[in-house]
Amino acid sequence: MAWCAGFVDAASYERLERTYTSHMTGNTASLASHAVAGAWADAGRYAWAIAAFLAGLLASASLQHLERRQGIRSAFAAVLAIEVLLMAAFIPLSGRANTPLPLLLFLPAAAMGMQTVTVTRVGRLRVYTTYITGNLSKFAEAVTGYWFSVGDRRESARQAAVTGGLWLAFLIGAALGVAADRAWGAVALLWPITVLAAAIPVDLIRPKMLGDKGNG
Repeated sequence: MAWCAGFVDAASYERLERTYTSHMTGNTASLASHAVAGAWADAGRYAWAIAAFLAGLLASASLQHLERRQGIRSAFAAVLAIEVLLMAAFIPLSGRANTPLPLLLFLPAAAMGMQTVTVTRVGRLRVYTTYITGNLSKFAEAVTGYWFSVGDRRESARQAAVTGGLWLAFLIGAALGVAADRAWGAVALLWPITVLAAAIPVDLIRPKMLGDKGNG
């Protein structure tokens, strides 16, 4: 899923006038800098990306709460299905000259927001698949914990491997996203769509395997 987020973020960056769809820290800084410069149209674009991402977060979190409250078997598959549909809708719409930019921006940004609230734990370790800053922080904590023998060194090594692996997956996904978009255009998003769609039957069969269950 980190690979998919890196792919989508990088592939859509140039297509959406240098606006990120999962990196909201960068969008927030860009929003501030353009607002101060009086470039209100650009500032509005970054603000809209943040709002779309937040909408995805709220929708995904709401489905998770409904799952727990209503005793639904698993909301994770439903979240993934909506994410896939949003990204799939982006492909044909991006090829139309008259498609409004706010709509194009909303689709992948909302999809990434939805993904953020899905897999958030690996065992006791809190992780994120759509942005990297928190994972790098956890990686540094795990590495220094291993160096100075703080707690269980085996667990520290495991946490370093997980968080470092997420960073690497995001990096590889971003590199492939740029290359694939330049080669095939928006159709390249079929790659992450396929990966995410493949996770849906996994969750339907083994709902405890994926999602924020707190037990890995």
